[in-house]
Amino acid sequence: MKRIIAALLAGLCLFVLVGCSAGSKADSAAPKDYSQIIHDARTDEDNEYDMIFTKGEDGKFTAIDGYSAEYEADQLNDELKDIVFPLLGLEDGSYESFAASVSSMMVRSYAIAIVKPAEGKTDAVKAALEAYVQSEQQSMEHYLEDQYQVAKAATVTVAPTGEVILVCAEDHDTILSNIEKALAA
Repeated sequence: MKRIIAALLAGLCLFVLVGCSAGSKADSAAPKDYSQIIHDARTDEDNEYDMIFTKGEDGKFTAIDGYSAEYEADQLNDELKDIVFPLLGLEDGSYESFAASVSSMMVRSYAIAIVKPAEGKTDAVKAALEAYVQSEQQSMEHYLEDQYQVAKAATVTVAPTGEVILVCAEDHDTILSNIEKALAA
């Protein structure tokens, strides 16, 4: 009888351990919150001024930070879809998820984006974000020297975790480092 009880307890312990390890694997594969990563990587001033947008599961754009609270949902979606998002040049189907903060003002070079490319689309996403940087450089080269320097120092890189990162902002080294650390965590 003792052997049967011991065997049942051993089996129960094994069952519990398997269940616990399966849960930790699922947790580590959970998608990252790119909007929160950008928020945490920036200064409080940037978070107060520049909204971070993403596309929800319903296909509509949503945003946090900046002036996003001043918009009604459809108005925000339309402005992002028609004005801000095209600046990045990302096409539907080229990404699985993303978050970005982009200035549409002609007097400021500013964009931060984290894009998880769709299968086989890493090069296309990287090229689109590099084209944004080149456009900013051309726009600012003979217009605003300080903003040209920001655009000239911009970085587009692929993180070890597979996301394509764009940082075109003052203090871009710190922002990029913060993003890379958060993605690796």
